[in-house]
Amino acid sequence: MLQDSYRKGLLFVTISAVAWSTAGLFVRVLPLDAWTILLWRSLFAAAFLAIHLFVDGPRHSLRPTGRGVIVAASMAIAMLAFIPACQLTSIANVAALYGTTPVFTAILGWLWLGEKIRPATLLAIATMAAGTCVLVWETGLDSDFVGNALAVAMTFMTAFVAVCIRRHREESLLASICAANVLVSLLSLCFAAPLSPSLRHLVYLALFGLVQVGLAFVFYSAGARRIPASQASLIGALETPLAPFWVWLAFGETPSLSTLVGGGIITASTVGYLLATAGLAARP
Repeated sequence: MLQDSYRKGLLFVTISAVAWSTAGLFVRVLPLDAWTILLWRSLFAAAFLAIHLFVDGPRHSLRPTGRGVIVAASMAIAMLAFIPACQLTSIANVAALYGTTPVFTAILGWLWLGEKIRPATLLAIATMAAGTCVLVWETGLDSDFVGNALAVAMTFMTAFVAVCIRRHREESLLASICAANVLVSLLSLCFAAPLSPSLRHLVYLALFGLVQVGLAFVFYSAGARRIPASQASLIGALETPLAPFWVWLAFGETPSLSTLVGGGIITASTVGYLLATAGLAARP
């Protein structure tokens, strides 16, 4: 029974990583400013999560709790920090810093939950970090201090939420993720142009919120409760190489050599780790 739960955890987190990696596709087809995209994406994501919580209500705690508020605030900070970080520093630097999420998660899981970090996990994290460095090598790392700080804050908050989900795996924190999206949409309204999207753009924004946020967090929440936080974060790193792959597949935008090599290293490392851990889970 535990082995089945572990395999489901691996599968669900992998699905969430694929869903998260579609962000580039939606951004590519939406000629809107970042705050307007964030406003509508968060609104649609909150609506989807609210419907999911209503339909699947008995499994989720809808009463506000202290940890729920902390998770909602942390997730909102992570989502809000992403846009100004990209504006104040290079995208490559944000990607490089975000690539350290598994490291933060492994350390937090060890300090807070007492989870042991397997040698295979350490090797996969090191290999993935090397792949991230290769991926951003050609773009340079000149950046602003504030942008760096925001990217680090986003990374740390993402890792913190992952560990919280694992720590309170007996309950669902999807209500907190829904609240975070409501908060983000309200704050984004101060900077967005909410009436600028056309009907076609609203359809894309609805799909953006449904797939890249709603479905991603539903599967991640279900999967992260079944496997160690460090493993969930490591599998989530598949988002980094998959994002340019989808854009290339849909729009023919050829990635650079460093993107191909770095993405290949990350993908091979994560897939190899998945196969190794799935093999261990299959043993009696």
